Amino acid sequence: MAKRRRTPHDQGARGPQLLRHGRAATSFDAQPARWNEPDLAARHRAELKAFLRARRNALTPEDAGVPRGKRRLTPGLRREEVAALAGVGVTWYTWLEQGRDINVSTDTLDRVSRALRLSASDQIYLFTLAGVPPPRLLRHPEVKNLSALQQVLDGFTAGPAVMFDPTFEVLAYNALWDLIYTLDAHKGPFARNHVYRLFADPARRRLYVEYDLVARNMVGLLRAHYAEHLGDHRFEELVKALQDVSAEFARLWEQRRTQPLDAFILRLGHDTLGQLTFEVSRFRVEGSAGALVFLGTPADRETAEVLADARRKVRGAS
Repeated sequence: MAKRRRTPHDQGARGPQLLRHGRAATSFDAQPARWNEPDLAARHRAELKAFLRARRNALTPEDAGVPRGKRRLTPGLRREEVAALAGVGVTWYTWLEQGRDINVSTDTLDRVSRALRLSASDQIYLFTLAGVPPPRLLRHPEVKNLSALQQVLDGFTAGPAVMFDPTFEVLAYNALWDLIYTLDAHKGPFARNHVYRLFADPARRRLYVEYDLVARNMVGLLRAHYAEHLGDHRFEELVKALQDVSAEFARLWEQRRTQPLDAFILRLGHDTLGQLTFEVSRFRVEGSAGALVFLGTPADRETAEVLADARRKVRGAS
């Protein structure tokens, strides 16, 4: 019998080292096991094909300023319509959508992006899948000071602060974040994964006042990182587990919509703290294998007062 491949969730397997509140940052640059190059190239082509088809089908003729006509059978745009809008040949665009090995330039991908009305994060996803460096204006800003990040989270006392890896596994957090999200309240191989808990943990689901909005947002953020991590077994195992546990996640995942790291208004209904509203700032930590930092600032006086009282209680208990 062939041995099962060890995963980062097996006991003793070496994966990215998780961080706890009050401990120093450790292994940001751990490299996950990846598929071999031919398989990985095939996965990129397959995902490029699925992404372009999904986004073409999601764009209506009215959105693109194209006459609908009386005999339209496709739900979205036809390939020839996208090609015309992008100013490229129909054959070339068809081959691009089929994932064929063709010459692709920044200019042509930019025109396809505009034709499909792609957001900035969608464009980064498309360029990454096609193996073309995204234009400089689309790239993520760099934050290089990694050594102080745990201290930054601890020193952020206005609200919850957390750091994730690209799969949204929790790497580090401050005391207020743990008070709200109770990281250790759920068990299992993905218990420390923020997206998995969103869909699989009923208590975490009840926490969100606008659950559907948060679910779409988080799936979009996860999808935005997927192109850079095709072949990463940790990522693939997480997506498979989420598809198995939640039909809702599977539906959102298949839409292939990405989400940029914009500021986000988050409304929570906590069992003991009550109603909380935050403006969440989110940014990527370059040079750290894709780590992400989320900082929640109170968006109203009531939230600020509740957290001020919570901070006093946390300090008194420490």
